[in-house]
Amino acid sequence: MKFRFDDQPHQAQAIESVVDLFEGGALVPPQGVIGQAPGAAGHAGFQLDRTMLARNLLAVTTREAVEAQDTLILMEETDLLEQPRDFPNFSVEMETGTGKTYVYIATALRLAETYGVRKFVILVHTVAIRAGVVKTFEQTREHFRAKYPHLDYQWRVLGDSQAVPDFADPSSNVQFLVAGISSLDKPASNTLYASPEQANLWNGGATGIAQLAQLRPVVLIDEPQNMGTPKRRKTIATLNPLVALRYSATHRDPYNLVHCLSAKRAAELGLVKRVSVKGVVAGASGQPYLHLKEIRSRTVRGTTRWLAELVIDAADGDRQTVVLAPGIDVQDESGGLAQYQGYIIESMTRSELRFDNGVTLAIGQTLGVDGLSLWRDQVRHTIRAHLQKQAAVEQRGQGLKVLSLFFVERVADYIGNAATLPAMFDALFREEWARSGRSADAMPDPATLRVHYFPSTKTGIYKDTSGKASEEGFEARAYDEIIANKEKLLDLANPRAFIFSHSALREGWDNPNVFQIGFLRHTRSDTERRQQIGRGLRLPVDQNGNRVHDEAINRLTLVVDESFSEFRDGLNAEYGGAGDRPDVENEDHSVTIHLRPDKFESPEFAALWRRIRYRAVYRIERVDEATLAATVAMHEHLDNLRNIQRRANVVQSADLMYDDRGKVITTDETVAETSGEYVVLGGQRLPNVVQLVEDQLQHGKFPLQLTRPTVVAILSSIPTRYRAGAIRDPGYWARIVAHVIRTAVIEQMVQNIEYVPVDEAHWWDANVVFLDSETKNKPLAVPGQSTPPSGVAEAPIDGVNLHDYVDYDSLVEKSFAELLENHRGTVKLFTKLPRRFRVKTPVGEYSPDWAIVFERDGEEHLYLVRETKDTLNLDDLEWDEAMRIRFAAKHFAVAPRGAVDFINTTDKAGIRLANG
Repeated sequence: MKFRFDDQPHQAQAIESVVDLFEGGALVPPQGVIGQAPGAAGHAGFQLDRTMLARNLLAVTTREAVEAQDTLILMEETDLLEQPRDFPNFSVEMETGTGKTYVYIATALRLAETYGVRKFVILVHTVAIRAGVVKTFEQTREHFRAKYPHLDYQWRVLGDSQAVPDFADPSSNVQFLVAGISSLDKPASNTLYASPEQANLWNGGATGIAQLAQLRPVVLIDEPQNMGTPKRRKTIATLNPLVALRYSATHRDPYNLVHCLSAKRAAELGLVKRVSVKGVVAGASGQPYLHLKEIRSRTVRGTTRWLAELVIDAADGDRQTVVLAPGIDVQDESGGLAQYQGYIIESMTRSELRFDNGVTLAIGQTLGVDGLSLWRDQVRHTIRAHLQKQAAVEQRGQGLKVLSLFFVERVADYIGNAATLPAMFDALFREEWARSGRSADAMPDPATLRVHYFPSTKTGIYKDTSGKASEEGFEARAYDEIIANKEKLLDLANPRAFIFSHSALREGWDNPNVFQIGFLRHTRSDTERRQQIGRGLRLPVDQNGNRVHDEAINRLTLVVDESFSEFRDGLNAEYGGAGDRPDVENEDHSVTIHLRPDKFESPEFAALWRRIRYRAVYRIERVDEATLAATVAMHEHLDNLRNIQRRANVVQSADLMYDDRGKVITTDETVAETSGEYVVLGGQRLPNVVQLVEDQLQHGKFPLQLTRPTVVAILSSIPTRYRAGAIRDPGYWARIVAHVIRTAVIEQMVQNIEYVPVDEAHWWDANVVFLDSETKNKPLAVPGQSTPPSGVAEAPIDGVNLHDYVDYDSLVEKSFAELLENHRGTVKLFTKLPRRFRVKTPVGEYSPDWAIVFERDGEEHLYLVRETKDTLNLDDLEWDEAMRIRFAAKHFAVAPRGAVDFINTTDKAGIRLANG
């Protein structure tokens, strides 16, 4: 099969928007060599009349659907060789799948035809995009030869033998050099920056990079948002471009944007498939969501610290990646989510971490979801949509092949003895084939339908990669195979129809006949949705290579492992907020908070620390069983048991609708929901609910141990109308009941809890709690500017803070710290207590906010611990938060080395001393 290309109006418009910029503004040098084009030896003699360019810019942007502009925005940089450079930059924005690569090649040929330029460097940032560009050159060769019969052209890939000399040699042919930005940005190690061993007629002994710079090429930048770091800007400038033309669907810094084909407009014009989403929401497994991505070590001043990279749920409903050290409370990092109560990192090794509550997590392990049932639902719905699409195509007699794509995060999920996906797919395909009403005799062997593409070594060993530069070789082999087999997969005679691709291979390639994409992953990325959608946006082709323009068929179905609203909001953020998101190399500078040695070694701190450093355990003398049973039986939370159904995944379906700005506006109300595969829980079919409740009480978020007779008495008091749920979903029933019991018991505990200090050998160590320095990735509060609601503020140099910055979590805390600094006559020292300092309570670990040394009447020192909130009434707080503060008061009341005054306060109420 050969792809057929034709002139499309949207592509012609994008081409002309650039070509027209140079009308009358490209000053071509006199003919140098008879018979050669003006730019045959490069563009050193070309000049751009910037005044005329600005006039043309206004004319072009006035007619295009972009903001009108009459001022050139230049890139002004000192290049990697310390040479000052400045040159115009024009941007074209085109939605993925609308022919961006075709457009910039065609634009280059039009510029060559019209103005005589001949040297073009195409800059890419990944091997995938590089392979895709080369494939486009191969596919369009006959098309462009027919379109420009008097204009021959060649392309080379930087790194190939003789690529630079061939590109630099004078020639009337148009010369393209496809270059990865990473192959140009290392002057110290790249041979391009070294003098050649032998000079020739044209290079005169110049380095490869100098030869390129002397040519003053037109630089075509593919996905420039990935080349915005200072180093990569310098690399672009080192090429000494005549002009840079930038092409992307998601510009971050567009310079002069001259053409825009948005996602909404592309869909309205039928230039890409429309997008539908099936969101499969994971049924809970009874544990909070935790995924351990990585454990790494960092050595500072001879001390090794372990750090764990975790994916957790956040209070705003999204999932976030956090990097945590031992002693950190996951609940605090989540924004206070109750399900993380007690998940404080106790220790970690190279392969796993352990929480204080006894839960362990190995690298790659996920808690909180039934992952296999989630994947089964995703695979099932992908196959179902595939078979429905194929039936619709066959019914229309369109002669095109339907393909489905699965993104797989780990090779081991598909290949090897422990791989689950092949058998899962084969079984589900048989089920869905039968469900569709097709003949069993006509069903193909599912194994013959699958094909996989994974990064690999030269010897064929498959490897997991993540897109790092050091892994380019492994990924390049996969991309070569994907692109080489692109046409083969479109042949109806080829049974392969379900592609399993490593998730690292998510950009730079596509297949027009991909109609379904499933995301079978362990983790999420905030920037992957748009990239992976792009693998299937392009319009399909039939067996003759012609595009099929059928709106009823041209719909891409995404089967994702998140709710529709999560996907919609995340996709909107990628489309609408891409310009605000820096590259990893350009992250906002973090703030390092240092311990002040003079304060840390002072007598005031020593006396304070001696009083508060103790640890204690608590015990409960008695539980009033009758009162407790009555309280549970009447508790409002038992209403949650009334309508328990057997737990299942939720399958959500909806179409993406766009507004004029390209934002997805499909509402949650239009999302259709159906039940997916039931979540299978371990254990007996009719388990011992007493034991389940006991397990929930002992191992839940607030560990609690009651005698079995007490538990039985409480369960016996539960009204009959609530008991049926114990059969339908015993795990969920036990969690609800345990929660109610725990609430009632803990509220009794406040009255009769007793704290007992443990042996001093186990008390807190100041050198563990207070680090010499600690880096915070929080915004810095700057005087005179808007104050971040949570951030880091510099402490006065001559102040009484133990640290040189205060790390505040609310404006109340920031104001309280300022209040303490303003009372230096009485406040001798204070510190924001690190979260590593914790007090055990029946409702989880508690970390107070402040420790203060206060001088009264010029003589007596008081040692204070304060909790700051925006209210003095604890009943205004979340239940468990208020309970922790109440229990903390009991803890500090038994301080064994001198009195500690503990109370909650606000920034307006101040320190709140007991006696004035």
